[in-house]
Amino acid sequence: MMHHPARHIGHHAMMMMTHSMRSGAGVAFIFLTIIIGLSLANLTVTPVELEMITVEELQDSSAKFIGVALATATLRASGGDDNSDSLTSRMETGDLVDLGMWARYLVVENPMLLSITVLLLGVVLPLLLPLGSFTVISGDVQHRTVRYLLPRTTRSSILLGRWLGSLILSWALILFLISSVVIYLSIMIPSESLEDLIPWGGRCFLALFFLTIPYVSLGILCSATFSAPMVALLAAIGATVGIPLLSLSLQEAWEPLGNLLYLLPWGYSHQLLSPSMENFFEASAYCLGHAALFLTLALLKFRRADL
Repeated sequence: MMHHPARHIGHHAMMMMTHSMRSGAGVAFIFLTIIIGLSLANLTVTPVELEMITVEELQDSSAKFIGVALATATLRASGGDDNSDSLTSRMETGDLVDLGMWARYLVVENPMLLSITVLLLGVVLPLLLPLGSFTVISGDVQHRTVRYLLPRTTRSSILLGRWLGSLILSWALILFLISSVVIYLSIMIPSESLEDLIPWGGRCFLALFFLTIPYVSLGILCSATFSAPMVALLAAIGATVGIPLLSLSLQEAWEPLGNLLYLLPWGYSHQLLSPSMENFFEASAYCLGHAALFLTLALLKFRRADL
């Protein structure tokens, strides 16, 4: 058995997903992800469904808000210590016009309600994903049950298998959420047709697919680093929330410290929904790079851990 690591990884992935259906942490992750995801979709659709606002008015206001958000997010990448100078220079070079076209691409050229829902999911999912991975290593280490697995497999197979299982479970939940939103919008909103929703839903799923990988890997790293599951959960969520807050705070003192935002995908994840496929592939590569770094650190920590 020790000569088939790929088979071991697949077995541990299946066992991890099966265990998630029975454990309290796994059920909580599945339940909260579905409830919060559908609630965000309902929050987006309800104003239009109840005719509190027309689709055209929502498109206009959403395009303006998303344009401002994208300008704020991407301005960080421009040179110069003076934001006003950066803003002026970018206006002169036409960058802000491109951002306006980007916002239009999301809410006018593609199904608006689905785009808004996915943008909200992109903000909330990084906080939910650690719920599906914080116990995968720390739970067994805390209860010493991992010792019974080691004579029949390797530490690397255990960690990689549970990482893969966490990813597959997360992708399945995201696919369920997007499929539910697509079906609901096609039924309840006459202006949204399946011919437009299905391909855009696939593109949105692909964006969240890559976004999931580094954050699940971060949860695995925290689970392998801390033997107490609750400490691992707090570390993962604390890093996810604390890094952008720390970056924004320190940036006021010294502009380059704002680059701390890139310790996690916060600094570039919006590019996953860019109309430029070059930007999409670049952001996807960054996500995979972050995941590889976190997973490598997790493997090194788990291999050296006293179990």
